[in-house]
Amino acid sequence: MALVYTALGDSLTTGRGAGPFSAGFVQRFGRMMEEDLQKKTDISIFAKSGLETGEILGLMSWPNIQRRIQAADMITITGCGNDLIDSVQAYQKTSDASVFTSVSAHCHENFEKMIARIADIKGKHPAPYEIRVFNLYNPFPNISIAEKWISSYNAHLSTLASKPHVKIADVHSAFKGKLNEYLSCDCVHPNGRGYEVMACVLRRFGYGSLAAS
Repeated sequence: MALVYTALGDSLTTGRGAGPFSAGFVQRFGRMMEEDLQKKTDISIFAKSGLETGEILGLMSWPNIQRRIQAADMITITGCGNDLIDSVQAYQKTSDASVFTSVSAHCHENFEKMIARIADIKGKHPAPYEIRVFNLYNPFPNISIAEKWISSYNAHLSTLASKPHVKIADVHSAFKGKLNEYLSCDCVHPNGRGYEVMACVLRRFGYGSLAAS
């Protein structure tokens, strides 16, 4: 029986920046799961460039997406990168650092709602499943307050790992100091190497309950 992998999110989940002949992290991680667990992986991607966390949460109201979440063995979520870009642009205009605090709280609240929504869709007696949420890397190393804000946000996000099924994929640490290697020419999205690193971050967690099923 195939493993069902449902990927939700923004442009990172679509693989933007990888190039026309290179896969994003979703396809790469799917192949890794097939190798490691010796099972075929059935991948569904529900993502769009530009989506903010509230919009990703909104995807979970669509019946076809709910069906794929309900069936999923593995779920990955990317988000808050677009919220971050908006907040950096707002800060550059106003120098009001409170915009970061507001966006951080908003993103975290939406991720909490996503985890709760998945649990609700799964029902009271779900089959084993795993959720992996990516934290944020910093594409703005020259804006000092951006690193401070992202580190604070990531620390807050890490508390979600206390919830059942959830692990936080630390792409921030993996990318730090290596942006020239891992980002595409737009200096925001990963290139093929960056997406390979993201997939490897997921792989290092192992597969939890799925490995025994």
